[in-house]
Amino acid sequence: MKRYIRIYIQLLRLNLAVLLTYRVNLINNMIASIGWGAMSLYTVIILTTHVTEAYGWKREELLLLNGLYGVIVGVFHMFLSINMGRMSRIIHMGELDGILIKPIDSQFAISLWQVNFSSVFRILMALGYTVWIMHSMHLVVTVSSILFAVGLALISLVLLYSIWFLMLTNLIWFTNMSNLVVFLYSFESMARFPKEMLTQLASLVFFVVMPLTLVINTPVRVLLHTATFADVMMLVALSVGLWWAARKYWVFALRHYTSASS
Repeated sequence: MKRYIRIYIQLLRLNLAVLLTYRVNLINNMIASIGWGAMSLYTVIILTTHVTEAYGWKREELLLLNGLYGVIVGVFHMFLSINMGRMSRIIHMGELDGILIKPIDSQFAISLWQVNFSSVFRILMALGYTVWIMHSMHLVVTVSSILFAVGLALISLVLLYSIWFLMLTNLIWFTNMSNLVVFLYSFESMARFPKEMLTQLASLVFFVVMPLTLVINTPVRVLLHTATFADVMMLVALSVGLWWAARKYWVFALRHYTSASS
C-alpha cells in the first residue's frame, strides 16, 4: 500500500508539471470546466423556479442535491473518469500490453495514471454553491454530520467508479463499443435526481439505476438529517460489493485478453 501511495504522489507531481508546461491548455480547460458546471447548475435553478416541492423534496433540497452532485462528480472526473475514458484506446491500440509488463497493478495504472487538474475550478464552484444553498436553508449541521457526509461521499466515489469500471471491462471482448463512455456520462447524470423520482420507472430499470441514486442522495440525506441506517448500509454494501465484482471481473477479463499486436 505504501508503495502505491508513493507512486501516486509521483504521478500527481508529473501531471502537475505537464499542466504548468501547457498553460494555454490549462486556461482553455478551466474555462470549459467552469462553463459546463455553471450551465449545469443554472439549468436546475431555472427548471425549479416555479417548483415548491417534487417527490417529497423541497426546491432548496433539490438544489442542494444538484450542488453536491457537482462536487462529487467533479472529483470523479478529476481523478477517475479522465482515465477510464481512455480505456478503449488503451486496450485496442496495444497500450495495455505495455502496462501489463510493468511491475505495477494494471487496474491501478489504468484508473489513476492521469489527473484533470482543471476540474478543481468546477469543484470549487459547486462547493461554493452547495455552501450557499445550505446557508440559505438555515441548515443546522454539526462537524460530525459534515465529516459523516464527506465519508459517505468518498464511499459514493467507490460505487461510481465500480459501475464505470465494470462496464468498461467489457471492452476486452467488444471493439464496437466506442459510445460506451458517452453512455456512462449520460447514465451518471441520473445521480442528480431524487431516488423517489426513479421509483416511477419499471422495476428492472429502477434496479439498474437505483445504486446510482445512492451516490448523491445518501450524503445529502445525512446533511438534511433524513438518512436512515438502511440508506447508509445500502450505500456501503453496494460500494464494497461492486468494487469487489469490478476487481474480480477485470482479473477474469485479463485471462481472455488477446494482445492487439497479435
